[in-house]
Amino acid sequence: MRVSIKGVSLEVRRLAAQHLESQRGTEIMRGIEAARLDEYVVPVYRPDIDDVAYWEFSVVAGGAQRQAIKTRGFVSDDKCKPARGESSAQPIGFIIASNGRHDFPIAHWSLNRLPPSLQVVSDQREPRAGEPKRLYRLDALSYVAEGGNGEILGQSGQIPAPIRGLPHNLSRYAGQIASSIARAIRPEPTDELAEKAEHQVERSKHKPPALTRNDEGGWETLKASYADSFGPLLDQLRNRAAKTWEIEDAIRKFGEGIITGTTHRAALLGEACVELVGDGSKYVRASVEENGPPALVLTAEAVSLPHEMDFDAVIAYQDGEHERLPFFVVSRDVPSNTKAERERNRSTDCGE
Repeated sequence: MRVSIKGVSLEVRRLAAQHLESQRGTEIMRGIEAARLDEYVVPVYRPDIDDVAYWEFSVVAGGAQRQAIKTRGFVSDDKCKPARGESSAQPIGFIIASNGRHDFPIAHWSLNRLPPSLQVVSDQREPRAGEPKRLYRLDALSYVAEGGNGEILGQSGQIPAPIRGLPHNLSRYAGQIASSIARAIRPEPTDELAEKAEHQVERSKHKPPALTRNDEGGWETLKASYADSFGPLLDQLRNRAAKTWEIEDAIRKFGEGIITGTTHRAALLGEACVELVGDGSKYVRASVEENGPPALVLTAEAVSLPHEMDFDAVIAYQDGEHERLPFFVVSRDVPSNTKAERERNRSTDCGE
């Protein structure tokens, strides 16, 4: 199903838009410099998560590269309001952004492949099987289109088979190494005679869990057993992604740093008015680039500062939405931990 991009939270939209903006000007975007996010998105589900797990953003060519075509979308379900109309641009790539901390903020992306929602339709098992109702992400490269009756209509990538016997808590196996030692019952004087020698095998007390594939039951069984079958792997993914989310939290709390004498680009989520406020704003020149997707260009003066200088970009969009993005401008010779130290001192002073 395709819904308006406005149905996605500002935080998730910013993740996708800023990821695309960070690629602009690099080799990977040669020839598609004006690429932008489409105005429609697709909700992506995962069997162990009740709500939308990810959002699929289509990346489309902008400006003169735009092509007026129709793209087949997903039909509506009861959780998301369907978008009206169709995309008028040819997708050239996609960004899959997480709608929670169960995965990395940007879980999957490409600028030279069709979005998974179109990959699964093009690989539909039956040409006239009907419109897909839901898109599922099962693994890093595995997607499934589900029909209104719960049947699989198409897929992209290999569907993982449920694993029987995988312990949900692997911590009790930490440090346990299973080993086997074979000793000849009667030593032989030469290797030629030892070829048929009998051995006694000693195994350590630690035994790894017996794992088997569970290929029975089909799609409904896979969905029902997904959380238990892949629990340890999903936990590991969540733990690995937590470090990246910590960085995102730090940026939202302390702001993104701009070194004096350099330029930083921040994606805008539409036509907007921007105001810089804060002590650091007097060292920064702001402009809005409209040659392609709108972007806020912040240029810091080449000056020497005693410490970081904070400022915020207050963004008011035409549709009434607002954002406040924190930044700080800093010289190269300022120690990198001074901002965090000042924040700790400020918290201590407030506590007293």
